[in-house]
Formats: sequence, structure tokens, C-alpha cells
Amino acid sequence: MKIPYYIYLILIMFLISCSPDKKEATQNNSLNIINNKYAELFKIQEEEGIKFLTIFDKSGNKKEEYVLIPKAQKIPDSLKQNNIIRTPVEVVVCLSTTHIAFLDILEQTNKIKAVSGSQYIYNGSVREGIESNKIKDVGYENLLDFETLLSLKPDMVTVYDINGSISPTINKLKKFNIPVVQINEYLESSLLGQAEWIKFFAEFFNKRELAKTRFNKISKSYNQMKNLTDTIKNTPTVLVNMPWKGTWYIPGGKSNIAQLVKDAGGNYLWSETKEKHNIPLNIEDVYLKANRADVWLNTGQANSINNVIETDKRLNEFKAIQTNSVYNRNKRLNKSGGNDYMESGTVRPDLILKDLIKILHPELLPEHNLFYYTKLQ
Repeated sequence: MKIPYYIYLILIMFLISCSPDKKEATQNNSLNIINNKYAELFKIQEEEGIKFLTIFDKSGNKKEEYVLIPKAQKIPDSLKQNNIIRTPVEVVVCLSTTHIAFLDILEQTNKIKAVSGSQYIYNGSVREGIESNKIKDVGYENLLDFETLLSLKPDMVTVYDINGSISPTINKLKKFNIPVVQINEYLESSLLGQAEWIKFFAEFFNKRELAKTRFNKISKSYNQMKNLTDTIKNTPTVLVNMPWKGTWYIPGGKSNIAQLVKDAGGNYLWSETKEKHNIPLNIEDVYLKANRADVWLNTGQANSINNVIETDKRLNEFKAIQTNSVYNRNKRLNKSGGNDYMESGTVRPDLILKDLIKILHPELLPEHNLFYYTKLQ
């Protein structure tokens, strides 16, 4: 009896659907993907005890991949040409103060053996290490003290690379077979996305669960603060930053600071713009739009109202100056001007938001004392 063609085709399709590729199934079952809640620029995958960490640039293109293999585990032949880092790491060199904050929240500052720009570091335990000469200063970017750095035999050097400025240093470190890890947290589109890089750092120290616990606490705190402003009707207008050499760099409407002002219940005056980065404007344009702003935030190096006015006499006409509503993020400075806002603030966006809510809507947080911000006098 001849089987009709369509019956034969159905039979083949049925058999195929019931016989999955074993190799594919094994890969899917063994590959563990660690999902992010907010961060967009890194990915963590794990297979058979080996971790694959991928970072991306601001356009979402793959930038680097790091393969983390436990020290007791043999390196597979297929991975020997990759960027391999043995874990847990014990000797770390941080070329950015923000990276110190990530290690601090993971209780790993004792692994830091060298830093860049030691005078600007705020963290207490790291400062003690610097003062006792247990932590070295290896200088800046393309002027690094390679002799000192190499003598430390670091397991990992953390770097940030803005517009390729540190690329020559990265290449030189790689020539000496020093594991270099680029950190792109500053490119994230949200402050919680920046803070979630706690999870990225944690993988190098086998601290995944601690990172998860700490980040969940931070994100919960941030969202609780944000919820306080959901029903407010009054949204004070907000101006940000200071002019520098005749140009006022205003954060775009898609920037972190714009989102932060919105979450704090403020009306950011450039919220309609589409840029994530700063927009260069002349003082006249800012004056026309923002001279009646209710609150002025982040006045650069200015520590007083007089410092602000000295920059340009026209600034004295701004409403925020007249009503004494100017605030700067400079409460936590060390003697050399190192600013903890730029350090621990990276991993504590909830505290930053709390400060801004206190500034814009003090009635919502009557017991809170400003942590990072001060009112200029």
C-alpha cells in the first residue's frame, strides 16, 4: 500500500520534533545566565564552573570578554587564547576611585594593592593602606609607574577608557600579560544600572550572593524613595551644573541626572532633549531658560554663593541665588578635594536620591540629614 505524500511529510515532522539535538540540549541545560535588572552593558554566563563576562560599549556592541576560571581548575585547550583570569583574585590595582567603591561594598578592599591618584581617594580603609605604604600609587593613565605595577604581580587591573584615552596603557599592560578589565559602569543609562556592576565585580571574588543581597537592598531603597514622589503635584524646576570657560554643559534629557531629578519629584528644564550626554550651551541660552529655576544643583568647584557669582556676575540674577536654593554635592571631601560622591555615590544611588528629595520636597523626609549635598551660603 502506498503512503500518501502528505502523511509521510507529517510523520517526518513528528519524528524530528520528538528527537531534539542532544548537544543543543546539553548546552542549554549547562549554561547559566545571570540576568540583570537594570544594567545593560555587561553580561554574566557560567558553564561547568567557568564564568564568561562580556562588556559592551554604549552602542551595545561587544567590547571585551573575560573568562574566569577557578585556580584549582584546569584551563581547557579551547579557551587558552581568551582573556583568562584566575579566581578568586587576590591582588587588585584600581585605576579609578569608583572601582574602590565596588570592592568596598563587597568587603574586598584588602585586595587593593595599588591605586591611581591616591590623594583623591576618600575611602577610610584604603586611605589607611596608602598612609602605611601597604597600598602604592602607580600614577595616571599614560604616565603609569609600570615598574611598581609589575612588581605587584596583580591578578587584575581595573581601568576605564573614555574615548580611547587609556588605550595605549591597556595595550602595554596586556603585553606584560597583566589581566586588564575595562569597567563601563559610567556609560549605563541609569544610576541603578551603574550600581548593578556590583554583580560584575563580585564574580572575580566569588561573592555573587553577597552582591545580589547588597544590590537588592540598594535598589529596593531607591524605589521606595522614588515612590514617595509619585503623587506630588508641585514639581520645582531644576537647573544643573556651572559654566566652564564660557560654556555651560547641560546634561541631556536622557541622562542619569535628568532621571534622578524626575525620580526626586523635580522638573528638569532640559528633560525634553534626547541626549544622554552633556549639551554645550552658552551662558545666554541657559540664562533665558533657567534664570527662574527654583533649585540649582551641582555647582562644580564652587563652595559658596560668592564662588558662583565670581564665575559670571550675571549668575547673581538667578532666582535660585536670590532664594538661597543652591546645592552642591561636596559634603564629603577629603583634604585634597577627593569627593566621596564620585566614589561611594556610584554604588549608593538611593542615598543620592534621598538627598534630592530632601532638597526638593523636605516635607517628605523631615528626619533626613543631607549625606552628599550641602546648601551653599
